[in-house]
Amino acid sequence: MDALKEFSIAVLRIVLGIVILIAGLFILDIIVYLSATGSTFTEKVMAAYDGSYQKAYAQTYEVGYQEAYEEAYRKGYGKGYEIGLGIGSKEGVATRVELRNPTYTELKEFLASDPTDSNPYISGEYVCFEFATEVNNNAEANGIRAAYVRLRFEEWAHAVVAFETVDRGLVFIEPQSDMDVELVVGTPYPWQASGAIRTTKYDDAILDIQIIW
Repeated sequence: MDALKEFSIAVLRIVLGIVILIAGLFILDIIVYLSATGSTFTEKVMAAYDGSYQKAYAQTYEVGYQEAYEEAYRKGYGKGYEIGLGIGSKEGVATRVELRNPTYTELKEFLASDPTDSNPYISGEYVCFEFATEVNNNAEANGIRAAYVRLRFEEWAHAVVAFETVDRGLVFIEPQSDMDVELVVGTPYPWQASGAIRTTKYDDAILDIQIIW
């Protein structure tokens, strides 16, 4: 009986010791946490959070939106052409405008008369992709063959237009300003020379140039 009592007391002491140890660790954690949550620490945490959020937002929204938009545009354009071709064939009318490659002078005359570059840049609503699409559509409506050009960078994308001129060859145009731009893979996009609005601080070295006629 005495042995059982001594055993019970020993077990109780062990349990009590464990409880005290856990409580001590918990209190120590609270002290460390409270000492670390001063204003400087909090500001650093908030700054890190804001920076991470902004970068994540830019990567998911800008890149995701741009790629999804372009994919939808390509599919929608092709489907729309098929539907228009079918309707035109049934009605016995012309199904498309005959496109031609312009001279450089004709290209500049078209761009001067095209109002797209006067449209305001609206983040998330009317950006480089809308500018490029509108110039492309307006050119083809005027019988001028044009290409939608997607520029791929490491973490985002940009869009311009291209024309195969009969006297100067392939010419890239920044649709936000109607200015000629020189594009070279591995070099930064010429923002200052292009007159376009730069909306990102990420690396702007061109990784790929996709020309879609």
